[in-house]
Amino acid sequence: MIQVIHRALNILELLAENPKSEIGLSEIADTLHLKHSTCANILKTLVNRNYVEQVKFKGNYRLGYMAQQLANFNPYDTRLINVSKLPVEILMNEINETIILSKIKNDKRILIKEINCNHEVFVKTSKESSVYKATTGRMILAHYSPREFESFFQRVGLPSKEEWPEVESKSDLIDYLTEIRRDQFAFSHNNHVVGLATPIYINNKIYASLGIYLPDIRFGEPEKSKMINALKQTTTTINNELKFAH
Repeated sequence: MIQVIHRALNILELLAENPKSEIGLSEIADTLHLKHSTCANILKTLVNRNYVEQVKFKGNYRLGYMAQQLANFNPYDTRLINVSKLPVEILMNEINETIILSKIKNDKRILIKEINCNHEVFVKTSKESSVYKATTGRMILAHYSPREFESFFQRVGLPSKEEWPEVESKSDLIDYLTEIRRDQFAFSHNNHVVGLATPIYINNKIYASLGIYLPDIRFGEPEKSKMINALKQTTTTINNELKFAH
Protein backbone atom coordinates (compact mmCIF):
# COMPACT_ATOMS: atom_id res chain seq x y z
CA MET A 1 0.00 0.00 0.00
CA ILE A 2 1.32 3.43 -0.99
CA GLN A 3 0.83 5.53 2.13
CA VAL A 4 0.50 8.95 0.52
CA ILE A 5 -2.27 7.73 -1.82
CA HIS A 6 -4.04 6.16 1.13
CA ARG A 7 -3.87 9.48 3.01
CA ALA A 8 -5.08 11.49 0.02
CA LEU A 9 -8.08 9.19 -0.39
CA ASN A 10 -8.84 9.51 3.33
CA ILE A 11 -8.91 13.30 2.93
CA LEU A 12 -11.27 13.06 -0.06
CA GLU A 13 -13.54 10.66 1.81
CA LEU A 14 -13.63 12.98 4.83
CA LEU A 15 -14.60 15.97 2.66
CA ALA A 16 -17.16 13.84 0.81
CA GLU A 17 -18.93 13.03 4.09
CA ASN A 18 -20.00 16.67 4.26
CA PRO A 19 -19.86 17.91 0.64
CA LYS A 20 -21.60 21.21 1.43
CA SER A 21 -19.31 22.03 4.37
CA GLU A 22 -15.87 23.60 4.50
CA ILE A 23 -13.24 22.05 6.79
CA GLY A 24 -10.06 23.64 8.11
CA LEU A 25 -6.58 22.17 7.87
CA SER A 26 -6.33 21.48 11.61
CA GLU A 27 -9.62 19.58 11.71
CA ILE A 28 -8.67 17.46 8.68
CA ALA A 29 -5.23 16.64 10.06
CA ASP A 30 -6.45 15.90 13.60
CA THR A 31 -9.37 13.76 12.42
CA LEU A 32 -7.09 11.65 10.24
CA HIS A 33 -4.19 11.66 12.72
CA LEU A 34 -1.82 13.33 10.28
CA LYS A 35 0.95 15.81 10.90
CA HIS A 36 -0.28 19.25 9.88
CA SER A 37 2.66 19.73 7.50
CA THR A 38 1.99 16.37 5.81
CA CYS A 39 -1.71 17.14 5.49
CA ALA A 40 -0.99 20.59 4.06
CA ASN A 41 1.30 19.14 1.38
CA ILE A 42 -1.28 16.55 0.31
CA LEU A 43 -4.01 19.18 0.23
CA LYS A 44 -1.80 21.45 -1.87
CA THR A 45 -1.51 18.73 -4.51
CA LEU A 46 -5.23 17.94 -4.41
CA VAL A 47 -6.05 21.65 -4.77
CA ASN A 48 -3.62 21.98 -7.68
CA ARG A 49 -5.37 19.06 -9.43
CA ASN A 50 -8.81 20.52 -8.57
CA TYR A 51 -9.94 17.51 -6.53
CA VAL A 52 -10.12 19.82 -3.51
CA GLU A 53 -11.00 23.51 -3.48
CA GLN A 54 -9.61 25.98 -0.96
CA VAL A 55 -12.10 28.68 -0.08
CA LYS A 56 -10.24 31.97 -0.34
CA PHE A 57 -12.27 33.86 2.23
CA LYS A 58 -11.66 31.41 5.12
CA GLY A 59 -8.86 29.21 3.83
CA ASN A 60 -10.93 26.08 4.55
CA TYR A 61 -11.28 23.14 2.18
CA ARG A 62 -14.12 21.38 0.37
CA LEU A 63 -14.49 18.92 -2.49
CA GLY A 64 -13.32 20.33 -5.83
CA TYR A 65 -15.02 20.02 -9.17
CA MET A 66 -12.85 17.12 -10.40
CA ALA A 67 -13.99 14.96 -7.48
CA GLN A 68 -17.58 15.92 -8.24
CA GLN A 69 -17.04 15.18 -11.93
CA LEU A 70 -15.89 11.66 -11.13
CA ALA A 71 -19.11 11.08 -9.21
CA ASN A 72 -21.31 12.62 -11.90
CA PHE A 73 -19.26 12.44 -15.07
CA ASN A 74 -20.21 14.69 -17.97
CA PRO A 75 -17.56 15.01 -20.70
CA TYR A 76 -18.84 18.42 -21.82
CA ASP A 77 -18.64 19.79 -18.26
CA THR A 78 -15.08 18.51 -17.92
CA ARG A 79 -14.14 19.92 -21.31
CA LEU A 80 -15.58 23.33 -20.39
CA ILE A 81 -13.93 23.41 -16.96
CA ASN A 82 -10.52 22.48 -18.35
CA VAL A 83 -10.67 25.04 -21.16
CA SER A 84 -11.99 27.84 -18.95
CA LYS A 85 -9.62 27.34 -16.01
CA LEU A 86 -6.89 29.78 -17.07
CA PRO A 87 -9.17 32.46 -18.61
CA VAL A 88 -11.36 32.45 -15.50
CA GLU A 89 -8.31 32.73 -13.22
CA ILE A 90 -7.18 35.77 -15.22
CA LEU A 91 -10.68 37.24 -14.96
CA MET A 92 -10.72 36.69 -11.19
CA ASN A 93 -7.36 38.44 -10.81
CA GLU A 94 -8.76 41.38 -12.74
CA ILE A 95 -12.18 41.82 -11.09
CA ASN A 96 -12.06 39.89 -7.76
CA GLU A 97 -15.79 39.06 -7.67
CA THR A 98 -17.79 35.81 -7.60
CA ILE A 99 -17.54 34.01 -10.96
CA ILE A 100 -19.69 31.05 -11.96
CA LEU A 101 -20.15 28.64 -14.83
CA SER A 102 -23.66 27.23 -14.99
CA LYS A 103 -26.04 25.31 -17.21
CA ILE A 104 -29.72 24.36 -17.27
CA LYS A 105 -30.67 20.86 -16.16
CA ASN A 106 -34.16 19.62 -15.31
CA ASP A 107 -35.51 23.16 -15.77
CA LYS A 108 -33.15 24.53 -13.11
CA ARG A 109 -29.98 26.61 -13.25
CA ILE A 110 -27.22 24.28 -12.02
CA LEU A 111 -23.72 25.31 -10.98
CA ILE A 112 -20.87 23.71 -12.88
CA LYS A 113 -18.18 25.73 -11.13
CA GLU A 114 -18.01 28.65 -8.69
CA ILE A 115 -14.97 30.77 -7.79
CA ASN A 116 -15.36 33.06 -4.80
CA CYS A 117 -13.56 36.39 -4.37
CA ASN A 118 -11.63 37.43 -1.25
CA HIS A 119 -13.84 40.36 -0.23
CA GLU A 120 -15.39 40.06 3.23
CA VAL A 121 -18.77 40.80 1.66
CA PHE A 122 -19.47 38.75 -1.46
CA VAL A 123 -22.29 36.97 -3.27
CA LYS A 124 -22.56 33.23 -2.67
CA THR A 125 -24.60 31.48 -5.33
CA SER A 126 -26.72 28.39 -4.71
CA LYS A 127 -26.00 25.04 -6.36
CA GLU A 128 -29.48 25.10 -7.91
CA SER A 129 -31.69 28.05 -8.76
CA SER A 130 -34.70 29.14 -10.79
CA VAL A 131 -33.74 29.68 -14.42
CA TYR A 132 -35.68 32.94 -14.41
CA LYS A 133 -34.03 34.30 -11.27
CA ALA A 134 -30.46 33.48 -12.32
CA THR A 135 -28.84 35.84 -14.80
CA THR A 136 -26.90 32.94 -16.32
CA GLY A 137 -30.15 30.97 -16.55
CA ARG A 138 -31.79 33.76 -18.50
CA MET A 139 -28.83 33.84 -20.87
CA ILE A 140 -29.11 30.14 -21.69
CA LEU A 141 -32.90 30.27 -21.97
CA ALA A 142 -32.59 33.19 -24.40
CA HIS A 143 -30.80 30.87 -26.82
CA TYR A 144 -33.47 28.16 -26.79
CA SER A 145 -35.18 27.49 -30.10
CA PRO A 146 -38.87 28.51 -30.26
CA ARG A 147 -39.84 24.86 -29.76
CA GLU A 148 -37.48 24.43 -26.79
CA PHE A 149 -38.71 27.65 -25.22
CA GLU A 150 -42.38 26.71 -25.65
CA SER A 151 -41.77 23.33 -24.06
CA PHE A 152 -39.97 24.98 -21.13
CA PHE A 153 -42.72 27.56 -20.74
CA GLN A 154 -45.44 24.91 -20.67
CA ARG A 155 -43.65 23.18 -17.82
CA VAL A 156 -42.55 26.22 -15.79
CA GLY A 157 -44.93 29.03 -16.68
CA LEU A 158 -44.25 32.71 -16.06
CA PRO A 159 -41.60 33.85 -13.56
CA SER A 160 -42.79 35.10 -10.19
CA LYS A 161 -42.29 38.72 -9.14
CA GLU A 162 -39.38 37.59 -6.99
CA GLU A 163 -37.75 35.69 -9.85
CA TRP A 164 -38.03 38.39 -12.54
CA PRO A 165 -39.89 41.54 -11.38
CA GLU A 166 -39.99 43.21 -14.80
CA VAL A 167 -41.83 40.34 -16.53
CA GLU A 168 -45.63 40.49 -16.35
CA SER A 169 -46.66 38.48 -19.40
CA LYS A 170 -45.41 35.91 -21.88
CA SER A 171 -44.82 38.64 -24.45
CA ASP A 172 -42.70 40.55 -21.90
CA LEU A 173 -40.67 37.41 -21.30
CA ILE A 174 -40.09 36.82 -25.01
CA ASP A 175 -39.09 40.46 -25.52
CA TYR A 176 -36.52 40.35 -22.71
CA LEU A 177 -35.08 37.04 -23.90
CA THR A 178 -34.88 38.33 -27.47
CA GLU A 179 -32.93 41.37 -26.26
CA ILE A 180 -30.54 39.18 -24.26
CA ARG A 181 -29.90 36.94 -27.24
CA ARG A 182 -29.34 39.93 -29.52
CA ASP A 183 -26.88 41.59 -27.14
CA GLN A 184 -25.17 38.32 -26.09
CA PHE A 185 -25.28 39.79 -22.60
CA ALA A 186 -27.63 39.60 -19.63
CA PHE A 187 -27.84 41.98 -16.67
CA SER A 188 -29.87 41.80 -13.48
CA HIS A 189 -30.07 43.99 -10.37
CA ASN A 190 -32.21 42.69 -7.56
CA ASN A 191 -31.98 42.87 -3.75
CA HIS A 192 -28.69 44.78 -3.97
CA VAL A 193 -27.08 42.03 -6.07
CA VAL A 194 -25.81 42.64 -9.60
CA GLY A 195 -25.58 39.75 -12.05
CA LEU A 196 -23.84 39.70 -15.43
CA ALA A 197 -23.86 36.79 -17.88
CA THR A 198 -22.54 35.79 -21.29
CA PRO A 199 -23.09 32.65 -23.45
CA ILE A 200 -20.81 29.63 -23.76
CA TYR A 201 -21.15 27.42 -26.84
CA ILE A 202 -20.12 23.83 -27.47
CA ASN A 203 -20.50 22.45 -31.00
CA ASN A 204 -22.11 25.75 -32.06
CA LYS A 205 -24.97 25.32 -29.57
CA ILE A 206 -25.58 27.10 -26.28
CA TYR A 207 -24.34 24.89 -23.47
CA ALA A 208 -23.57 27.09 -20.47
CA SER A 209 -23.16 30.64 -19.28
CA LEU A 210 -20.31 32.51 -17.63
CA GLY A 211 -21.51 34.88 -14.94
CA ILE A 212 -20.32 37.46 -12.43
CA TYR A 213 -22.22 38.26 -9.24
CA LEU A 214 -21.40 41.07 -6.83
CA PRO A 215 -22.97 43.50 -4.33
CA ASP A 216 -24.24 46.63 -6.08
CA ILE A 217 -22.10 48.82 -3.81
CA ARG A 218 -19.10 47.66 -5.87
CA PHE A 219 -20.71 48.27 -9.25
CA GLY A 220 -20.30 51.99 -9.78
CA GLU A 221 -19.58 53.67 -13.10
CA PRO A 222 -15.78 53.16 -12.93
CA GLU A 223 -16.19 49.41 -12.39
CA LYS A 224 -19.10 48.81 -14.76
CA SER A 225 -17.45 49.09 -18.17
CA LYS A 226 -14.26 47.39 -16.94
CA MET A 227 -16.18 44.40 -15.59
CA ILE A 228 -18.46 44.00 -18.59
CA ASN A 229 -15.56 44.21 -21.04
CA ALA A 230 -13.48 41.75 -19.01
CA LEU A 231 -16.38 39.27 -18.90
CA LYS A 232 -17.01 39.52 -22.65
CA GLN A 233 -13.30 39.13 -23.47
CA THR A 234 -13.04 36.07 -21.23
CA THR A 235 -16.11 34.52 -22.84
CA THR A 236 -14.68 35.11 -26.32
CA THR A 237 -11.45 33.39 -25.27
CA ILE A 238 -13.30 30.38 -23.85
CA ASN A 239 -15.58 30.03 -26.87
CA ASN A 240 -12.63 30.25 -29.27
CA GLU A 241 -10.70 27.58 -27.35
CA LEU A 242 -13.75 25.31 -27.11
CA LYS A 243 -13.90 25.20 -30.91
CA PHE A 244 -10.57 23.33 -30.93
CA ALA A 245 -10.84 21.39 -27.65
CA HIS A 246 -11.41 17.65 -27.73
